[in-house]
Amino acid sequence: MKNIKILVWLAFGLILTNCHEINDYPLEFNQIDKVFSDSIYVEQFVNNIYNNLPAGYNRINGAMMACTTDEAVHSAKASNIDKVAKGNWGPTFNPDNQWSNNYEGIRKANDFLLNVLPNIPDFTFKSQATIDNLEGEVVFLRALFNFELLKRYGGIPIVEELFQASSDPNVPRSTYDATVNYIVGQCDKAASLLPDVYESNNKFDLGRATKGAALALKARTLLYAASPLFNDPTQTDDNFEHGAYNAAKWEKAADAAAAVIKLGSNELYPSFEEFFITLDGNTEIILSRMAGANNNIERLNGPSGYIQANGGTGPSLNLVDAFEMADGSKFDWNNPSHAADPFANRDPRFYKTILTNGTAWMGRNVETFEGGMDMGANNSTKTGFYLRKFLDPSAQWFGGSTGQTYHCFPILRYSEVLLNYAEAMNESYGFNVDPLGTGLTAKTAVELIRSRAKLDPFEINPADKEEMRDIIWHERQIELAMEEHRHWDVRRWKIAEQTLGGSIYGLRMLKDAFGTISFERFKVEDRVFSEKMYLYPIPQSEMNLNSALVQNTGW
Repeated sequence: MKNIKILVWLAFGLILTNCHEINDYPLEFNQIDKVFSDSIYVEQFVNNIYNNLPAGYNRINGAMMACTTDEAVHSAKASNIDKVAKGNWGPTFNPDNQWSNNYEGIRKANDFLLNVLPNIPDFTFKSQATIDNLEGEVVFLRALFNFELLKRYGGIPIVEELFQASSDPNVPRSTYDATVNYIVGQCDKAASLLPDVYESNNKFDLGRATKGAALALKARTLLYAASPLFNDPTQTDDNFEHGAYNAAKWEKAADAAAAVIKLGSNELYPSFEEFFITLDGNTEIILSRMAGANNNIERLNGPSGYIQANGGTGPSLNLVDAFEMADGSKFDWNNPSHAADPFANRDPRFYKTILTNGTAWMGRNVETFEGGMDMGANNSTKTGFYLRKFLDPSAQWFGGSTGQTYHCFPILRYSEVLLNYAEAMNESYGFNVDPLGTGLTAKTAVELIRSRAKLDPFEINPADKEEMRDIIWHERQIELAMEEHRHWDVRRWKIAEQTLGGSIYGLRMLKDAFGTISFERFKVEDRVFSEKMYLYPIPQSEMNLNSALVQNTGW
């Protein structure tokens, strides 16, 4: 494991974590006492820990994580994300290696809890509640960093100390269940210290942990722990890679998600599209990775025919075909009316997620037919589609009317909580009962999301648990598309060989002399996924530093 050294926190300056400017107050070596006695410095210390939150969006060499899944293909040729999708990654090369980043965050959190918090004088803050809030934020962040490691690597070394030069760096991995229990305990502690909402009611507080965030992280952790990859009836022992099977783990996950719902602090935002670019009054956001106003996402993912656009993440036909019709029926290429006009009368979320040929966008219509303005360049889409989700049409980066907007990546949002609840309820109690007193069944929780999407009708009528499971999996694929859930969902469901290891398709559009478009499905590429890839390999550099580490199977 990488040396988790004593944080030289006296040299820290504030790295911005909010969507607005904050003055930078460098912490110099001659300001030891001031760090503890000045509330600004203490808050800066906590703000700095937020910089280790998951970044989202185009975080892997300009590509989205969606490009490793059946959701999308990146326009760049031979990119790092493409290597992952093709199976060319391992202990010495992994573009999503988050070991160092998360242990750095854990180290910062430990330093605050061990060194800063016990030494804050009574007069530094006006109330004990403020100090409790800061402690709760840091405990939550430490839990989140541990979860980010858990979902990638399985059981990990749990570290709550600051290593001295004389410390033994050889810390063994805890088992999977032990790591889960640790994270859950941290979430419970954080929830006891954090407020439901902050008194300031500032939109930028959406980047700060709340009680809802702690409970939502607990629910997600327990959902993962209950899932087939980690909770298989054939797995009776608790080891580094999975826990000991216990059917009651689904009940724990349901209880945890129900606690978020009962808290009552969050609800679905009325508009699916505006949720991603609106902060004021957005109660669906539980926690976001905050960023300053910009138009980077629009430029990096804009269709290639726009000035300086990078093409970026091109949604796959696999994802396009997964969107239902507006009435909730399945799209089918064998249906002549569907095949003749495949973009008509689809789930309204389709038009807020995908840019298709003919879509009006930033002053003109997108052209992805062969020979169109957005096809043929080196960075053009490989699938025939461009990304629409997250993009703000007012954030134009070219011409005389340029603009910027906030793009705060949703780490935790209420829609996911409802889907987590629905999945755990269906597996533990069934899809049409409410034994936990939330006022929602698994069925009605999913229908809330479909109603917000404006499907008509939005109701679902599953025949049994298995059919409800398929509905929930589908809703996660559509509602949470491009938000880095698919990459983990198909792993925990143990269907990655068929999804991450399947073929990716696109749609070729041919325009004749009369302007009529014909459609031709084609294979873009084959993906590679093997059983060992369900868990990431521990980086070889960390294996070299920590002789107590045991590598994951197959790597």
